[in-house]
Amino acid sequence: MTAQPPDPRFVPGDAAEFPVGDYVSPGLRLIRPDACFPFMATVPDRTQITWPYFRGWVPHTYRCDKRSPGIGFVSRDEAHILYNSALLCRGQPALEIGCWMGWSACHIALAGVDLDVVDPLLGNPQVQQSVADSLRAARPSGRVRLLADRSPEAVLRLHRTEQLTWGFIFVDGNHDRPGPLHDARAAHIVATPDAMVLFHDLVSPEVTEGLDYLRDQGWHTLVYQTVQIMGVAWRGAATPLMHVPDPRVAWSLPGHLASYRVADGEPV
Repeated sequence: MTAQPPDPRFVPGDAAEFPVGDYVSPGLRLIRPDACFPFMATVPDRTQITWPYFRGWVPHTYRCDKRSPGIGFVSRDEAHILYNSALLCRGQPALEIGCWMGWSACHIALAGVDLDVVDPLLGNPQVQQSVADSLRAARPSGRVRLLADRSPEAVLRLHRTEQLTWGFIFVDGNHDRPGPLHDARAAHIVATPDAMVLFHDLVSPEVTEGLDYLRDQGWHTLVYQTVQIMGVAWRGAATPLMHVPDPRVAWSLPGHLASYRVADGEPV
């Protein structure tokens, strides 16, 4: 009998089974789709990341696609925030704005949602093929649609022409002002009454303008202390994920986030 290849979605029994340098908050369901990303590698030199808001001092492993080492993936902990948050929305339509090479999209899709991914970079045939190959290898149970288009225009068009609304939204697209604010405004319109919207890279004040907007519209908000700082806004019956920051790290918070509650493992 021919041996079957290991399932790329293999879930280890304990976070200690992840490579040294990874951290995942206790209590989260674990997943490890690394085998679906043959070009993924540890960033060899963090000075290659030139974005001024990159928190290179956080000791967690930082990964990239080795074909573009200057752009990183969400960290292991951040990926698990996405996966476990999407599990709370299992069976619902989900939206990702900005997917890069599909690492975050894979974690969201494996939670059993029907995922629409909007990213103009998908217009690059190499990027489109790589993302599609990784998602195909991961074998998500729900539908995944890759859209080579820009947000918020494409998001609002889908909402208008297909009457789509989404219960889970991840915003990680254009980080330059006013991109995050425009994405948040669109999310406010296209989200279901019981929805959560997650943001990546809140270490940037320009990205935080998106979370600020939803808070000003009456959404509840919470910040996750991770490598690049994630946050969540939710409304209605949606419930945010509980998260414990790595206790070994001397975390700090930028001044523009000082008014936000930071998740500390306690129920909201």
